[in-house]
Amino acid sequence: MRVSLNWLKDFVDVKDGIEKVQKSLTMTGLEVSSIIKVEDDTVFDIEITPNRPDCLSILGVARELAASINKPIKMPLSIKNGYMKKGPGRGNARVEILDKHVCSRYVGCIMKKVKVGPSPKWLVSRLNAMGVRSVNNIVDITNYVLFETGQPLHAFDLDKLEGKRIIVRKAKKGESIVTIDGIRRELDPSVLVIADTAKPVAIAGIMGGKDTEIREGTKNILLESAYFDPIIVRKAQRLTGLASESSYRFERNVDVAMVLSASIRAQELIKEIAGGKTIGT
Repeated sequence: MRVSLNWLKDFVDVKDGIEKVQKSLTMTGLEVSSIIKVEDDTVFDIEITPNRPDCLSILGVARELAASINKPIKMPLSIKNGYMKKGPGRGNARVEILDKHVCSRYVGCIMKKVKVGPSPKWLVSRLNAMGVRSVNNIVDITNYVLFETGQPLHAFDLDKLEGKRIIVRKAKKGESIVTIDGIRRELDPSVLVIADTAKPVAIAGIMGGKDTEIREGTKNILLESAYFDPIIVRKAQRLTGLASESSYRFERNVDVAMVLSASIRAQELIKEIAGGKTIGT
């Protein structure tokens, strides 16, 4: 996994040179396999073992580094205050989870009157460091929060959701979805999907659908942050042949206590960068 040194410095007061930081990370069990320069940043490529999904984020790596060099860790209040908490369900969208065994937590937040457009340079640079291209400010923020906290997010165009409703369920026989890469994929009935009242709009934990993606002209969004069972995501990934940064983390088990925090962090950034108003969390 790529880890930006500039991003780490947001969380830990790092004054040591690159070699000392590399040594400190290695001492925690996080092996740095290579170091590259991206723009004005130094990026570590770190080997994360399967038993350390807590380190699949900038925050997770920063926590290890802080402990190694005996420094306090700084954390955005939006993450700190929302961690391990549950939020009330409000807003115009209804969320129905038909199988709580495979989706034990789902936070759906409606944000209205957002302005979709290019991301600011600092955000584009952070994503470049992680090897991800910029799409637009809303999508970029969901990716940014994923890398920062380890919690995958997805944003739907609310006005493209039939019935303004989210249903977490297994795919029905014969259903298919055109994913955001433009490919139509037939869905096995064992695959968990996010659906509206008419059709699947995302493959849970893996990839969203083309019909409800955020694009120029989108005004209202539904921001998803959820916990999906690692086994169900892994099976779906193999059946569909799809892999993503989100599925990589869900397969290894994300921190359910971070679900609300990540949503609040994304809302904070969306308001700052794209405007809009939060209707429900």
